[in-house]
Amino acid sequence: MFQLTKVWTDQDPSIQMVAVRYTWSALGEAATWDGTEETEVMRVVPNTDPKMRQAVIEPPRYFHDKDSFLLHHRFMYVQSGQEQLSEVFSEEIVSREIDYLDQEGRITEVRLLWGVDSWNAPNWTQANLEGLHLQTLPDRAGHDREGEGLADDAIYELIQTVPLPRRYVGKVWGPRGAQVEYRYQLLRTNSPLPEDDFAMWITDNGHNFRVSLD
Repeated sequence: MFQLTKVWTDQDPSIQMVAVRYTWSALGEAATWDGTEETEVMRVVPNTDPKMRQAVIEPPRYFHDKDSFLLHHRFMYVQSGQEQLSEVFSEEIVSREIDYLDQEGRITEVRLLWGVDSWNAPNWTQANLEGLHLQTLPDRAGHDREGEGLADDAIYELIQTVPLPRRYVGKVWGPRGAQVEYRYQLLRTNSPLPEDDFAMWITDNGHNFRVSLD
C-alpha cells in the first residue's frame, strides 16, 4: 500500500459528515461498487472557511502484479440529515523509478521517504541494489514486496559482491500528473565494526527532490 491524501471542501454549511469511498481496477475497467470498497471518514482541517476536509487513503502499489492501474473514488456526504453521493472520480496510478548511485561503497541500504503533492501522507520505499541476484520469493521472509526491498542480517557481506559504482533503484507511486517530493535515507548496517554504521539524509541542498509522474 501507499498513502494518498484526498481533499473535500464543503459547498454548503448544512453538510454534517463526509467520507471518501474508493476502489481500484485494471486499466480500461470500470469501478465495481458492491460494498467491498474501502471507506475513510474525512476530518475537518482546523481554521478553514468554508470547511475543508481531508482523509488519507491506502491504495495498493501493485494490482494483479501491475504497478499501473485505475483508482476510483467518490464522496459520501450527509447534508441536512440526508446521505448523498458525489460523481465518481477515476485516475491512473503510475510509478516512477528513482535511483541513487553509490560511488564509494560505504552504504548498505538506500530508502526513499516520499509524499504525493504534500507531506500529509508520507511513504517509505526500500530500494533494490542492481546486480544483487538473490533467489527470493515475494512471500519469503525478509522480502518486502510493498517496500520494494530486501532486509537481511548478512546484507553487508552480500553487497560487497556487487562492483562499484552501485546503483540502487526504488519506486514511487501516485496519480498521473502528480508531483512527488522525496529524499534519500542512506544507511550502513551490519558492518564488521559497529561504530562504522550510520544513517544519513540526502536532500537537494536542503530541499526535497521532486519528480513529476507524467
